[in-house]
Amino acid sequence: MSPEPIALYGGEAMDSAGASKAEEEVAAYQSSEAKQARLQSMLAALLDDPILADVPRKPSLADVDTLINLELGSAMRVTVVKLDNTSFDVAVLNTATLKDLKLAIRKKITEIEQGQMGHRHISW
Repeated sequence: MSPEPIALYGGEAMDSAGASKAEEEVAAYQSSEAKQARLQSMLAALLDDPILADVPRKPSLADVDTLINLELGSAMRVTVVKLDNTSFDVAVLNTATLKDLKLAIRKKITEIEQGQMGHRHISW
C-alpha cells in the first residue's frame, strides 16, 4: 500500500478528496467547540438537579474528586462556624493537611462572597 498522493493547488495542500488541511483544521475546531458547548449544557442541566446541590457551579477536577471521595468515605465534610453565627461546609480528603483545609475554606468563602456580592477581593 502506498500513501495517498497529495497535490498542491494554489500553495495549499489538498488530499485526493479535494479538502485542504486548513479546512480540516477549521472543521475539527468547530466540532471541538460544538462538543464543548454540548458538555457545558449537559453539565448545567446536571447541576440543576437538587441531589447535586453541593457541587460548585464551575467545578474543577479536584472538586469532583473530593466529592466522590466524600461519598466513598475517604473524605470528610467540615462545618465552619463564623463569629456571626453563620456557617458553611467544606469537603476535604481524610489525608488533607491544615494547608489544604485553609485553601478549601478560602475557596468556599470566595465563592460565597462572589455569589452574594459579585466580584470581591479579600486580603488574606
